[in-house]
Amino acid sequence: MPQAQGRLSRSWPGRVLFRLDWLIGWFENIILSGAILLMAVLNIANVLGDNLLGQGLAFAGEINQALLVIITFVGVAKAARHGRNIRMSAIYDQLRGRWRKAANMLITTGSAAVMFYLAYYAVVYEAQLRAIGQATPSLGIPLWILYLLVPVGLFMAGLQYALTTLRNLVSRDLYRSFLEREAYEDADLHAEGEGEPATDSGGRDQSGREGR
Repeated sequence: MPQAQGRLSRSWPGRVLFRLDWLIGWFENIILSGAILLMAVLNIANVLGDNLLGQGLAFAGEINQALLVIITFVGVAKAARHGRNIRMSAIYDQLRGRWRKAANMLITTGSAAVMFYLAYYAVVYEAQLRAIGQATPSLGIPLWILYLLVPVGLFMAGLQYALTTLRNLVSRDLYRSFLEREAYEDADLHAEGEGEPATDSGGRDQSGREGR
């Protein structure tokens, strides 16, 4: 555990933040693993029924559609928690030190605001679905129940971005998520010390050339 992380974890606000991050991660893992396993079981049963009995599961398509939506939006929070979201870093990679950290905090704060905004409108959409009583054609399950985790996933993603901003506020190091340091920063510092271009795990430098 890095020294900065140790100092944060020893304070009671830090312990609360670490516990919140752990709780969000636990919830994400349960939802994603359960949804993927259920989708696999449904697809296998549908294929076996169609080939062996000549009759598949009529409701498999609509359940799979709902599961894909759940996996997508809860996966957004999972990606944010591990700093694996898509990054447009052409300008960001040119920055160093406090400027890069300021850009990181601006990005994560803006991302958190967008996620919370989308979560709000997802709740409004859920309320509209419940009001009109729209349901699935085969099972008659109300759509608002199937899509209930959409605003939850967006809200958790907003929390993850907000936690990243807080982590960078209280830490000297640069963090791409609440628990993970920015790898680009370490690569740049190493490259400056060695006088060579930074390379990624595949041996290529940041310009795309293979390193020796």
